[in-house]
Amino acid sequence: MENSKNEIAWSYLFEKYNIVESIEKNGFFEITAEQIKESGREPRLMTKFDSSENLPLKFSENNLAILPIKRGSYIIGKFQNYQSVEINNDLDVETKYLPNYVSTINYSNISSEAISLNSAYISGMIEDIIGEKLVPTIQGRMSTGEFNYQISLNDGSKFDIKVQNSQMEIDGSYEGISKFVIFEAKNHYMKDFIIRQLYYPYKVWKKNTNKEIIPIMLIKHDNIFNFFIYEFLEDNNYNSINLKKIKRYILDEIYNPVEKVDIQNIMNQIKFVKEDSKIPFPQANSFYRVLDLLNELNNQELLANDIADIYEFDVRQANYYLAALQYLGLVIKDNNYKLSKLGKKIMKMNHKSKNLAIIEIILSHKPFYCALEQYLTNQKFDPLEIAKVIYESREEINSTGTAERRTSTVISWVKWILGLTTVFDKNFLDK
Repeated sequence: MENSKNEIAWSYLFEKYNIVESIEKNGFFEITAEQIKESGREPRLMTKFDSSENLPLKFSENNLAILPIKRGSYIIGKFQNYQSVEINNDLDVETKYLPNYVSTINYSNISSEAISLNSAYISGMIEDIIGEKLVPTIQGRMSTGEFNYQISLNDGSKFDIKVQNSQMEIDGSYEGISKFVIFEAKNHYMKDFIIRQLYYPYKVWKKNTNKEIIPIMLIKHDNIFNFFIYEFLEDNNYNSINLKKIKRYILDEIYNPVEKVDIQNIMNQIKFVKEDSKIPFPQANSFYRVLDLLNELNNQELLANDIADIYEFDVRQANYYLAALQYLGLVIKDNNYKLSKLGKKIMKMNHKSKNLAIIEIILSHKPFYCALEQYLTNQKFDPLEIAKVIYESREEINSTGTAERRTSTVISWVKWILGLTTVFDKNFLDK
């Protein structure tokens, strides 16, 4: 397995400073920026883990997390550092429009978190959520000043942390007569996010304004703006974050969800393609991330290293997701990776047409069609039967064991298809 530079660097630091042993003995380990630099990597690259999925193996296998506590110093411990998020297609999606005079934002190709936030503000999404007129105010990097708080450990106990002039960043904030709204924004799917991104700004501005502070996580995925609106039930409790509501919007088009009948119509007309053994069978279990990568390549051509940096995972994972898009015929490799003609055509479609086109491409590969047919018939998957279809259709897969390992991707992608509709059991699909 190819390790990322962060993996290698953290392995070096864990061994040099006996970090795991120190935490077992003392409950935490404080590490400085200068110590981190001994690994040959910059601290900002070594400590930015926006999701638990991005944590190096040394952290995840020991249930550890890292937090900044002062400029040039970090604390590592068994902290409950992340808040899970779920994109729920059962919830309504409202349409908002950009003003006619705005010509510099392409609603179908929003390339950054900053543009996502600007689009949400200009179109009235944010004021609709908050219920009063707002103006943009604070954003960017700034000092935290000093404050104390408690964070939960994995065993349920509390740990006291003191922050002294650490650095934080606010993606955007908006102020009204009675409310102050703090945003963290992401232009790609995440299964969870680090609470610090909302909590540190909350703590800082709680001392500086008497207005109600509303922390919001915006996840823009598949052209849908998903707003997760939170509150902190206890000011000094990091883990008192509480989800109040979720609001979903689409920009400049009417939302038209995929229905079960749409999927069945595709299945009735499907023509299977011949599997190309030159392109590996997919090993990319998150189809959300496949879609996010498709959107990223719609903005610019990229190398595998660029993609690894954007999504904060190693080059091996980046290659898996790139290969998945090549398998679907949506991306080609020249000097860089870029959209194919088919990929460009699909990315110009409206939300529903794009998803239906992608579903048709997926189901034109027999293993995926058979897995979906299984579920529609029996309300369950048969991994052994799926593996058999993979084995029979792929020349390069020369063992049933390898075929069985590939079934996880097939089932994951089919669950994405089913999850686009509102008629399937989401509890089962999440398993």
